[in-house]
Amino acid sequence: MDAVDQPNLASGTLSAELSPELARRRRSQMRIIFDRFMKNRVAVVGFVVLAIIVVVAAMAPIITGQTATHNPANDPTQAIFLPPSFDHLLGTDQLGRDVFARLLYGTQVSLLVGTSSMLVSIVIGVTLGSIAGYFGGWIDNVLMRIVDAALAVPYLLLLFVLSLTFSNGTVVSIVLLIAVLAWPQTSRIVRSQFLALKEREFLLASRTLGAGTLRLMFRHILPNAAGPIIVDATLLVGANIITESVLSFFSFGLNPPQSSLGSMLNQSRTFFFVDPLLLYIPGLTILVIVLCFNLMGDGLRDALDPYMTER
Repeated sequence: MDAVDQPNLASGTLSAELSPELARRRRSQMRIIFDRFMKNRVAVVGFVVLAIIVVVAAMAPIITGQTATHNPANDPTQAIFLPPSFDHLLGTDQLGRDVFARLLYGTQVSLLVGTSSMLVSIVIGVTLGSIAGYFGGWIDNVLMRIVDAALAVPYLLLLFVLSLTFSNGTVVSIVLLIAVLAWPQTSRIVRSQFLALKEREFLLASRTLGAGTLRLMFRHILPNAAGPIIVDATLLVGANIITESVLSFFSFGLNPPQSSLGSMLNQSRTFFFVDPLLLYIPGLTILVIVLCFNLMGDGLRDALDPYMTER
């Protein structure tokens, strides 16, 4: 009995020792990434704060009861520069408009511009970067020289010139303007990933089995390069929000009455000594939003790193 029982006990002990490890290995890749991200408390805080900002901004019509182009009724001179109160949570501006309502609608526009321009930039950057990295040779040289030329031009100066020439002050024009100049860094990241992955064994095996060029590029290589692209996309949203704010601050952005956080800064700078809150509020909002995106980007970079050990 002892000889019979010992193997059973040994196998039971071995099973008990291996089961947590086996359970960990059985977890899906998304679950592992999620667990790593949740362990980064700073990134989680950034995500939660950003989610709250997005939800509150999206509910602006319900919360404020005003439209994006709301104008004060009757005589606005009776309501200018009012301090914060229950009726006006952040007070009123130089035209008697509710600052809190303008802040929510301006946040909507800034987030829309930042996210939309990021998506367009990612599409352009991924397309050109994947072509350059996969095919190499003269195609790679031509595309990368274009990227080098784009990065050599002063970014903001070119934005100002193109804004005067091609932009009509609408959200669509601003999105396209920022996106056309924001893709070079993404293309470099994608190219480097394709150069590192295109000679890997799994790709050679797929090519041997008859996989075509497009399937190899977008079915096998691109998913394996998704980590750096996602991180770059997250950081790009914050950078594009700052770019839009700079354009609007110098009057190269959106046309009134539509406003963004940058245009709020532009319109309130002349009243800094009268009501400094008009300048601080949109400025701090931009700071918090961009900081949240950067914290999320750092958290995603650690979570998506395949060589990172779990802590």
